[in-house]
Amino acid sequence: MKFTKMHGLGNDFVLIEDREEKLNLTPKQISHICHRHLGVGADGLILIQPSNKCAVKMVFYNQDGSRAAMCGNGVRCFAKYVYDHGIVQETCFSIETRAGKTNVKIIEQKNADTIVQVNMGKVDYNPSNIPMNIDKKDALDEVVYINNQEIVFSSVLVGVPHSIIEVDHLETYPVERIGRTLENHPLFPEKTNVNFIEIVNRKEVRGVTWERGVGLTLACGTGACAIAAVLKEKRRIDSPVRVHLPGGTLEINFAGEHILMTGPAEEVFTGNLS
Repeated sequence: MKFTKMHGLGNDFVLIEDREEKLNLTPKQISHICHRHLGVGADGLILIQPSNKCAVKMVFYNQDGSRAAMCGNGVRCFAKYVYDHGIVQETCFSIETRAGKTNVKIIEQKNADTIVQVNMGKVDYNPSNIPMNIDKKDALDEVVYINNQEIVFSSVLVGVPHSIIEVDHLETYPVERIGRTLENHPLFPEKTNVNFIEIVNRKEVRGVTWERGVGLTLACGTGACAIAAVLKEKRRIDSPVRVHLPGGTLEINFAGEHILMTGPAEEVFTGNLS
């Protein structure tokens, strides 16, 4: 079974063509493929399938084998792959995902990178859709206590659930402990991704993401969009904003109620799975 390894700002994926939709990979098989020592090694696995709604269909799995509706860095890698391999010929096309139709645009080829812009759609602030176990109109500035420490966070849905915590110093904050605990908090019946941020100025933000089913990653596209959306809602930033992640920088812009994410995607290598 042929695969292609790709990454977007270090957030890496195994892509496999499933044109006839015959692959029936189990969570155990997916987690084995994504294992850093026993498999190819990746943050997630993506299947490329035909679609009767869009140009092509993306099926995304987390590193632990669980299915996810959307992945921002993954969809950029997916867009580059299907364009480079002639599955689509247009530079602007739509991708079917579990989160709905996603429109993408191939901006430019830049050395090994392809710069891709993704219309991530509208951000959903309704806690029942995130989902969260609270009865409010939004989940901005919620409070929980973790080991007697007060944690203030805001949660939204950008295809997948995200929670944002502003901290003073990313380097010294216990992101793994707080991230793991909030991910699995009873407030979130389907768990949540957790983003930790420092605001640099109104045009720049630093962030790091604890992804559900994965852990700390070098970059998270939907997380960058969630960060920008929450800070824009609070009038803390201007558009466009650059979100600096450990693996690099994403530019987030707003077109009405829609979020546009622009960043690179790169093919690393190809191989065959036995």
